[in-house]
Amino acid sequence: AGTTGAYLNAALKDAVGGHAHVGEVRGEGMIAAVEFMEDPGKGTFFDPSKTIGARVSAELLRDGVIARAMPQGDILGFAPPFCLTEAEADEIAGKTAKAVAAVLG
Repeated sequence: AGTTGAYLNAALKDAVGGHAHVGEVRGEGMIAAVEFMEDPGKGTFFDPSKTIGARVSAELLRDGVIARAMPQGDILGFAPPFCLTEAEADEIAGKTAKAVAAVLG
């Protein structure tokens, strides 16, 4: 599980880490998170009324991936099962990139 968790975190970083509105991709073990920011360079967060995290989460759910929008801000949390495969991690990362593009361009 530890190796697959590291793989998931790396796949998410590759998929969305370079997006203009992704401040950070982080995780430990099988837990991963993507934080969205209006301007990561300046450390500026989106206005909470834009509900970016919830909107990306809803896009993912439509595509069959469950990710939780954290109430503390525009953070998307992933907690897949320990039996996650690398192929499934790749699928999650790809669908996350698609959802981020749908909401944030």
